[in-house]
Amino acid sequence: MNRHNRFYAGIAGGFEDDEYYDDDSYDYEEEYEEDYEGYEEKGGYGKAAYEATASAAPPAPASMTKDLEKASVPIAPALPVNPYTSISPQADSDYELLDSLLPQMHASWKVNAPTMLPLTEAEAVTALRASNYNLGPALLQLKAKREEERAKRGGGVLRIAAASGPAQRSSTAPGVESPGEEGDGASDPEENSVAPSASSVRTTGTSRGSKGASQRRTRQMLEMEPDKEKPDCTIVIAGHVDAGKSTTLGHLLLLLGRVGSQDVDKNERAERAQHKESFKYAWLLDQCEEERRRGVTIDSGSFCFETSHRRVHVLDAPGHKDFVLSMISSATQADAAVLVVTAATSEFETGLQHGTKSHLMVLKTLGVGSIVVAVNKMDSVDYSQERYEYVVRELQLLLKQTRIPQEAVIGFCPISGMTGVNITQRDAKETPWYHGLSLIEMIDKCPLESRLVSGPLRLSLQDVQGTTLYSKVESGRLFTGDTVQFVPSDVRITIKSIQKPTVSGSVLVAFAGETVEVSTNSSVTGLYPGCVGCEPASLIRSSTDFEAQIQTFRTLTKSILPGASFTIVVHALTARVDVVALISKMDHKTGNWSKGMVKCVPPATQALILFRSESPVALEPATECRALGRFVLQQDGETVAGGLVTRLLDRP
Repeated sequence: MNRHNRFYAGIAGGFEDDEYYDDDSYDYEEEYEEDYEGYEEKGGYGKAAYEATASAAPPAPASMTKDLEKASVPIAPALPVNPYTSISPQADSDYELLDSLLPQMHASWKVNAPTMLPLTEAEAVTALRASNYNLGPALLQLKAKREEERAKRGGGVLRIAAASGPAQRSSTAPGVESPGEEGDGASDPEENSVAPSASSVRTTGTSRGSKGASQRRTRQMLEMEPDKEKPDCTIVIAGHVDAGKSTTLGHLLLLLGRVGSQDVDKNERAERAQHKESFKYAWLLDQCEEERRRGVTIDSGSFCFETSHRRVHVLDAPGHKDFVLSMISSATQADAAVLVVTAATSEFETGLQHGTKSHLMVLKTLGVGSIVVAVNKMDSVDYSQERYEYVVRELQLLLKQTRIPQEAVIGFCPISGMTGVNITQRDAKETPWYHGLSLIEMIDKCPLESRLVSGPLRLSLQDVQGTTLYSKVESGRLFTGDTVQFVPSDVRITIKSIQKPTVSGSVLVAFAGETVEVSTNSSVTGLYPGCVGCEPASLIRSSTDFEAQIQTFRTLTKSILPGASFTIVVHALTARVDVVALISKMDHKTGNWSKGMVKCVPPATQALILFRSESPVALEPATECRALGRFVLQQDGETVAGGLVTRLLDRP
């Protein structure tokens, strides 16, 4: 078993051990706060860090030096040598590369390993060189090494006692702690305000009862839990074509500083050259020539921003009927939705009975938990309160007809995607009659459903580009270094690194509900959107046959008969399915299910149906994983039904 596997096995099986923590409760952040100060001084390194590494980091290997020279990595021998760092431009050909990576590494270590002593510069440099300057694998390697050393010591944890005199680091690397003696008079950090010295480092025994074990479990669980203060949230932007979805989102990103004003100016010049108007914000999102020529979004785009309490991953879905499958696929990933409608005269009425109604049906069927309604283009009606209130009344009636619960609607917000009114803050000048929240404040209020963090790993594959897999963790946890097997393609890969767009960087672990970009050195031949990644010991089932309970809509033009064909959209999978058998249907008058033979299933009816796909598909009962068991059925371009997978069957 290699180090990575031992590390993850230790995490999985270590909760029952009583190894690391004693009875005394203390705050690791307070204890090690001053240990990090040496790394946070001007320039990234201070005297304390220098003294901790009396033996300098080993020089870069000759082969690596040649590779760097070939790659034209800039070297600046004229730079002054910092006497408090173990690397220098004269001695290290990779100096500038290390100088830029080391501050990032120390900052990431503090976040990802808060219960461990800070890294010495020597071990950080060694790890970066060993990982070919890849930050994620270097951090993982060092964390695994620390865990191994801790286990070899017999499960002690460092305790810091008070020291007289100024703060000073040990010349011994913190990653190689001395075992010391168990329980030898370690004092409570609450009583000591003086920074630690090397002579005061001791370990304490940890076999003192269940209290120590409980503390250890709690601390490890905190390390492995997602960020509760600012969790990830995936939001889909839905609405009828020409409602102004891309313009609104583009202006929102500009106001939040996620795009630059120079890009808007460039788009303004481009739209004038093409004799178009009002596309300067939309074109921040619609980049391809076809989208700009037609003036509509074709492919779903994804963008990220932060609110006060959320890291938001937003999907800009097409509104045009020709691309509704792309909108549905985006909605399968969403925790919440922003429904954009236009207040413009006649445009609202046209969209209400077509795209708006269809999109609401999709959102309800897929179980999207929260909806924010943005009433756009208020500038086209002179910010009329009367028009706004009319639009809200009509939408409330439509929401009731589609049976979307009132508590699922966060609120209605009058906005202008073009002028920016009420997008990030309420505009009392243009809408003095509106006293509600701005659009971004409503998004920030969207509640998140509980996530299956403790469940088995289920990684929904959205797209494959080269050796990068764009995925969403639907259940469980995904670690760097994990081996993941995809179903039904039977392709096995090793996770090289995990990039999380919402934090614009790499992470060691991703949790249920988070969208990630996974890199691998393994072959990805045979992978396609709709495959589901799992731990090899806990695979999801795949089959061509599955049973599902469906609800048909009034858009169904003819009753369902055995042999009928549909397009199913479930997680990232779009496939053809045929009706094999009609098992039962509900009498909408009595609520009873039929027991005999079912001849057909008409519109607006619930039924239990056996479906068959052309090739095996990866599904799971909706009671076990909502994202892998809720689906939409399309026929002739119309959304005609939604359903829940109840079980998978072996094909006879």
